[in-house]
Amino acid sequence: MQNITSTIQIHFDGDITENHRIPMRVLGKCLVHTQKAFDRAYLDLKYENGVYKYARMTTDDYIKTEFWAEAPQEGGYIAKFFSRDRNAPQTADRVSSAINQALEEAVEVKIPINEQINGRKRQVSNNIIQPVSFSKLFNEEDPDVIRRYGDRSIAKEIDQLLTILRAEYAGDSVLGLTITGSSSQTFDFNRANSEKFHAVVAGRKVGMPAVYQGKIQSLDRKNLTGKFENIENKRTSLLHMTTKADFLEVHPFLGDIGDISFIGCPLIEFGSLEPNSGDVYFLCLASKQGNSAGDIRIE
Repeated sequence: MQNITSTIQIHFDGDITENHRIPMRVLGKCLVHTQKAFDRAYLDLKYENGVYKYARMTTDDYIKTEFWAEAPQEGGYIAKFFSRDRNAPQTADRVSSAINQALEEAVEVKIPINEQINGRKRQVSNNIIQPVSFSKLFNEEDPDVIRRYGDRSIAKEIDQLLTILRAEYAGDSVLGLTITGSSSQTFDFNRANSEKFHAVVAGRKVGMPAVYQGKIQSLDRKNLTGKFENIENKRTSLLHMTTKADFLEVHPFLGDIGDISFIGCPLIEFGSLEPNSGDVYFLCLASKQGNSAGDIRIE
């Protein structure tokens, strides 16, 4: 075939295959998340500040991220796909970069989010940390932020793909993913390293405290969450509350009664912050002076 610029090869082998065939459910899940990983990589390159949480593909974007399927090959189950788009190699390299970062990073000891939030509350109440304004939040250096959000967005889709290997029905199965852009890289996954991959990508920490202002659009009492529209960037984030007491502090601001001003921490996932619509954890209501340390409850 002429003018092929980039290729993807997916190779399943082991218990999950039978006579060079795999279940339709497995193939469907594999293709959906592989395509989504390339979509996120494309959007991360498209936007000046990288992909954001709720970024969507346009019709033109779909054309530029289109990979065509070749006939399956024997040898376990092998499927190949190709693109003729001139930007496809750069997108392929972006996917490979995100996968490499997840594979190379060590698994850290996880501290429950509730414990992290209580620690931040104590730091604010004892004036160990002074919350910054939201506009300054992403200018502050945070040692836990080590990569772009695009890496997390791409790696999350690959992690979803690898749930196939972690499932009980997969038995002793392996997946080889070969991505060719400016160069070719093959990633070999089994149950053990796919579990490590998940532990790394799913790592969650809370960032430095900041003052948020905006409107509470909705609240979910059961899950202690809500939708918060940030007045500074007009974007909506998922707001988390870790205690019922925190939920009750936020509840009076539900609806059109006015803006809420609170101190919160952005969620860091896989060492990255989503600057526009990333999840936020509530610490306390902010006073007129912008610091309500006396309002903080440790539970």
